[in-house]
Amino acid sequence: MSTVLMVSAAAVFAAVCGALLKRGQKEIALLFSLAAAVLVFLCILPQIETLTSTFREWAELSGMPEVFGALLKALGIVLIGRITADLCKDAGESAIASGVELAVKTAVLLTALPLLNRLLSLLQEVLLL
Repeated sequence: MSTVLMVSAAAVFAAVCGALLKRGQKEIALLFSLAAAVLVFLCILPQIETLTSTFREWAELSGMPEVFGALLKALGIVLIGRITADLCKDAGESAIASGVELAVKTAVLLTALPLLNRLLSLLQEVLLL
């Protein structure tokens, strides 16, 4: 069975079970959602490793490893932050979820700063020629 089908089936099953649990046992439903998110992550881990190694190869070929490194780091930050914010929302903590989203945006911008600095210096070199 392909990974997408397996993850989709597990997610639908978890969503139905979570909805049933929310009726009477909200705390257990949240733990169930967390376990389902971890299971999905474990299922896609081989694909993530493949993507990471491909990005590393591209980084070596391009001669700009810092660009691909920053992209990978930003992608990881966004994915982890999104899952965390969604779990907070499921727990009814939208204010905490908003804080997580703000932290993610800040972290991505900080990750991009070296790239933006390099871009600005390249523009200065081109304009001064």
